[in-house]
Amino acid sequence: MKTNITYIFFLILLIFTACNEDQEETVWISPEECTTIKQLIENNSFLKEITENKENYTLSFETQTITLNQKDIKDIAIDKENWNTTIMFPDNSTLNIPTIGTSINQFIGFVNINPSKYNPLAAEVRLNLPGGGAIKTIVHTKEGYKTPDIEHQNAFTSQNVQFITVLGLYENYTNKVELIYTDRNKKERGRTTVDIPVKALTMDNLPLFHVAKALPDRMEPGLNLVNSPGHDEDDTSRPYMVDMDGEIRWLLDWRESKELLHIGAQCGLHRLPNGNFITGDFNNNQLVEVDLLGNLIRRWSFTEMGYSYHHEVLPAANGRYLITVTKPGALHADGKTPRILDFIIEFDPESGNVTKEWDLSKLMDTERINAVDASIPGSQIYGQSKTNWLHNNGVAERDNYLVATARWQGVFGYDKNETLKWIISPHKDWGEAYKPYLLQPLDRNGEAITDEAVLNGLKPHPDFEWVWGVHCPNILPNGHILVFDNGYCRDFIPRLTNNPESYSRVVEYEIDEKKKTIRQVWQYGKERGRECYSSAISGVQYLPETDNRLFCPGQDNRLSDGTTGGRIIEIDPRTGEVVFELEVNTNTCASAFHRANRISLYPEGL
Repeated sequence: MKTNITYIFFLILLIFTACNEDQEETVWISPEECTTIKQLIENNSFLKEITENKENYTLSFETQTITLNQKDIKDIAIDKENWNTTIMFPDNSTLNIPTIGTSINQFIGFVNINPSKYNPLAAEVRLNLPGGGAIKTIVHTKEGYKTPDIEHQNAFTSQNVQFITVLGLYENYTNKVELIYTDRNKKERGRTTVDIPVKALTMDNLPLFHVAKALPDRMEPGLNLVNSPGHDEDDTSRPYMVDMDGEIRWLLDWRESKELLHIGAQCGLHRLPNGNFITGDFNNNQLVEVDLLGNLIRRWSFTEMGYSYHHEVLPAANGRYLITVTKPGALHADGKTPRILDFIIEFDPESGNVTKEWDLSKLMDTERINAVDASIPGSQIYGQSKTNWLHNNGVAERDNYLVATARWQGVFGYDKNETLKWIISPHKDWGEAYKPYLLQPLDRNGEAITDEAVLNGLKPHPDFEWVWGVHCPNILPNGHILVFDNGYCRDFIPRLTNNPESYSRVVEYEIDEKKKTIRQVWQYGKERGRECYSSAISGVQYLPETDNRLFCPGQDNRLSDGTTGGRIIEIDPRTGEVVFELEVNTNTCASAFHRANRISLYPEGL
């Protein structure tokens, strides 16, 4: 009887000192150790190695070390090929632990090229992993090319099955793509290389490129996002990214999209905080949000808002959008003459409501109609007129402050309460009510320029010039204003596109709002003359990592091979040296691009 009691007591003791991996499995170790290992597995901390001495096994995980007494372990089977370690306990119960193994080749389920059908230079890779983790991708650059490998670290996820988007593939090439499996702290577990063959692009009229100069060590990181209209403004816009070797590495082709066929994106895509892009669609009069693969995420009708879209959609700091629009039915003070391209709205994408409207006729002089371009072909449609009196084509924001560009009137700053602050424009022909807002130009020594011909825009000054046909406002971190000075009808002289005296510039101004003065701080382009002249469209960009400037004349440049097109030029403003220049041959298209910007291929932080 005493023997039976002793046996029962011993059995109960074993039950209380064991722990369960699940309801059907008993683990022959202490509850504390069992719980810790289970938590490590749940937290996707992989086992790295097991060492043993006379009494213990030491299990080294990625984040912690566990010691087990050898007498509590019946057997340990390490299978690195399948990334698993099995521990067997004295009662023959087992515990499977994800373990860092050898190759990750067997985890690749499939590779799907162009998964959205709108981005032929992208692929999706399915991975069936032994546990949660993150994947870093590296698209290797062609041998001998200057562009760095395109690397992206995906976010950690606890999912075993992961779908990884690979961007930056070369067309007509078998791409070498490295996949690196990492832990929560981005430490490598294993890697493999896959070949992803991509066919040649089939889109007609693709641009031709010539890299005139590239100094990688002095350039702003990223690719060049080119907002191309396609063959012409009625075609389907085709934004693409081109690298410093003149290779297209990303392209959205919406010719098969019912919603985005004939999309007229004009100034083009802006990246949102969530990694998607926002743009207006001039041809279909809609606002659209698309992802990196070109999938339509959301859209809104400008017609339902009561407006028609043109040029620009800018993400605002408050999460809303600033949009340049025309308001159908808007008339001049005579009650008869329609007006276009002279409203800016603030739109809330969450509510779908217009939250603010700025009628620019209340800010600027509607009677200032010079129309000096009447002798230039096409001006009957695109030139200045009573209807197209302003031609607002861009907007920038800083705090409660907005800066807008107007092709016919210059650059103007105003606050969100619709209070005009200043106007960058020749002083000629402004009404009395606007003269207090016209800025006094200064020379390089800070002295006022008093020559009436310079003030009125009839001739340049060695230290200062006004802007003409201006586009693309930027507000720099120091408060300076950076714009693209097209030079259209410079000095009120109508010149044809091929006129050797024509030139465009990127120009930076310093404005003293209280004193109403303006000083030209820096410019580039005048010295290039006709080869960088663009009578319309075009853009500039401040590059924050290098403090360089991007100067992008988008049409009618005289290229080095005698053809016409656009240029993407990166300049170091401290030295005036060009560190990158790419010629974009339009290849029968009407223009090279509306805007071009340096941008990271993948969204930062996502």
